Amino acid sequence: MAQTIEKLMKDGYSGYSIRSILMNPEFRDRVLKDVSVRGNEVGKNLVMDKLAVGGKVLLTGPTGDAKSLFARVLLDHIVREINNYKYHIEGCPFLEDAGYIADVMNNFQSNPFAGIRVLQSLCPYCRQKIEKTFSEDNNPVELDNTNSVLQITPKDIISKLGKLKSQKTIVRRSQLDPRTDPESLYMLLAGVENLEELFGKDTSTTYAATSHKVGVLSHGFLVVNEIQRLPLTLLESLMGFLEEPMGIKYNIQGEPVYIDGAVIFTSNAPLTVFGEESQPIINRIPEVLWPARSVENREQIIKDMFEEQIILSRKKITANPSLIQLHELEKATTDFVSRLALDFLAFLGNNSLPRTLKTKGLRSESRVARSDFYSGLDEIHDPQRNPHIDLRTMNNIIGETVLLQAREIEDDVNVITLEIIRNIMGAYDIPVSMINDALQQMKIVLRTAIKESEVSISVQDISEDISKMKALSDEELAQLVVKFEGLDKFKENVKETIIEKLKPSYEQLLKVDYI
Repeated sequence: MAQTIEKLMKDGYSGYSIRSILMNPEFRDRVLKDVSVRGNEVGKNLVMDKLAVGGKVLLTGPTGDAKSLFARVLLDHIVREINNYKYHIEGCPFLEDAGYIADVMNNFQSNPFAGIRVLQSLCPYCRQKIEKTFSEDNNPVELDNTNSVLQITPKDIISKLGKLKSQKTIVRRSQLDPRTDPESLYMLLAGVENLEELFGKDTSTTYAATSHKVGVLSHGFLVVNEIQRLPLTLLESLMGFLEEPMGIKYNIQGEPVYIDGAVIFTSNAPLTVFGEESQPIINRIPEVLWPARSVENREQIIKDMFEEQIILSRKKITANPSLIQLHELEKATTDFVSRLALDFLAFLGNNSLPRTLKTKGLRSESRVARSDFYSGLDEIHDPQRNPHIDLRTMNNIIGETVLLQAREIEDDVNVITLEIIRNIMGAYDIPVSMINDALQQMKIVLRTAIKESEVSISVQDISEDISKMKALSDEELAQLVVKFEGLDKFKENVKETIIEKLKPSYEQLLKVDYI
């Protein structure tokens, strides 16, 4: 519902911007704790910093490591804040913040010339509205004519501005991908002509965001995936967003309109793929290097993937993340994924990445770090190298495992073991050496757990080179499984079933010659 700016100010409204949102500690904490994208805290903070400064950022990193997902999640958080708190000048197609008018009203008495400059900087639609508000029957006012505005007393200026109407800002985030929606950006830019037409003649309508995507472009809440796939001409068309260092700018009829928005571009390739002619354009976008997640984060992500796939399998529902979250509180205790399987997949994916793509705290401003990072990106795209097992591939492996297990399971308790995962891996083109390296790392983790556990080793003459299995009784092995897998929370009958199904994996893994 529309209300006057004077009423807004009495309620304490003074403006709401992307910068204020991104610099709010509570907002940043919510973004960092959002489990949709785990890990990469340094990268997330850098992205929020760059957006707060200039409203745009380019995320560059390995394929399948949640660059586009984080871009979408971050803009969803921002849009939610905007929709909760921001008000704009009624009818403005660019959603000019009502806080502009509030600032002018608060400072006009002391600095009228600066206040007039602020009003002159608003979009053509808002300027027309203000001119109409200022004008009387025989005394039209033009904002560009500063003297005509100064003929009105400051008190009247403040009173007239306070009577301007504002309305609640409601925006949406749009994600465009040239791989799956090649025409979307062209449609989006084509809408500019419609918007320019608006200011060339009298009309009571603004624009139809559904007929063209110009609404999204003018709001600036946009994710553009795989920028390296865009043609140079299209990049040049986006220059209005790229060239202004202090924010996002929109050109209309040769006049700049500054909009409070955020545009995130993503790329899984080095910027060198754009060629020399496009470097002046691309280099205008602040870049954040987005490294691969750590083993610890990867393990948690893989655990999340198993839970989602199990819910999808049991509930027979569409893979809608919101719907999956709705069912997460109903997690059945009859489904169990071994920690051995989780750790094995985490190590496998981590080992498939070059070291330079896993370095924490990377800064694109460092030429040496950026060069090494780009070399790593080239390496994972090299078909002659061992395959990069990204998280999309990992999700396919996990999904297939869950489906096959659900189809074949006969017991009430469904346990996914390391051996089951290994059997599924046989259908994928993953080198044996990579699988063996991950298994060896699992052996080290398990043996470390034995040394640090309270499981007693009763045979005194056992050496470090001989399998600890020879010194563990069935009871001690079961105790190790319970502790390593965290089975204390399960009922006794379920716990016994899980232990029996996991024992073969532990026995095999603890053999000295097993790989």
